[in-house]
Amino acid sequence: MSKLSKKYIKRSFDNASFSYPNFSKLQHEIANNLAKTIKGDFFDNVLEIGVGDGKLSTLVNFGYSNYIGIDLSLQMAHLFKHNHQTKHCIVADAENIPFRENSFDLIISSSCFQWFFDPKTSINKLKSLLKNKENFFFSVFLKGTFYQMQEVSKITGFGSVLDLKDKFFYEDLGFNCLTKQYTIYYKSVKDFLYSHKKSGARYTHHTHLCAKSKFFEFCDMYEKLFGTKDGIETTYVVGFCSLNTA
Repeated sequence: MSKLSKKYIKRSFDNASFSYPNFSKLQHEIANNLAKTIKGDFFDNVLEIGVGDGKLSTLVNFGYSNYIGIDLSLQMAHLFKHNHQTKHCIVADAENIPFRENSFDLIISSSCFQWFFDPKTSINKLKSLLKNKENFFFSVFLKGTFYQMQEVSKITGFGSVLDLKDKFFYEDLGFNCLTKQYTIYYKSVKDFLYSHKKSGARYTHHTHLCAKSKFFEFCDMYEKLFGTKDGIETTYVVGFCSLNTA
């Protein structure tokens, strides 16, 4: 990805800040499942990466002295502060983290690290911020997410899917990772794409507009290949990863 792509991601989440709460039910479920994996009753200094509207922060069940959140999107940061007025939030790029080593007792993140440009380097830098080099929990979208869209895009030439890592990538960084697959059925392809847009989680490598005929071809092919009596099928694969030696 280029710097322009990161600006695009930031803009997408800025634009989706008002609609995000109503179009991020899956992210809420993922955050809820992640919160259940966090072991520990109290952490002095907590860092959350990619706070969004504060879903994970609402669901965690531990005590803390200082809770600091980071988000690339200014509008998402405003939303987080509105929902969590006693917590701190910094607008920053988590891959250029503005903190010293050994600053935190816990790092958490939900549905964020798939956006990192250099996840190997960046996640290792985040690990260095931990005092005891443990208590790091996150969820991340994995390879296999949107495989239906990927297959249809190959056929029609319309659309693109973010290049995601598999769970072995994160395990090689020292994490224990469990995977869970979610299947959601949308009324139509247009409904799926609209919901995806309104959640802010947009990605494209195309630099030019595609013809409307390509879009209609994409929708038609998706319906034919992955349409069911329950609607069009969309798969999400999520990794729940932990660095905990206790």
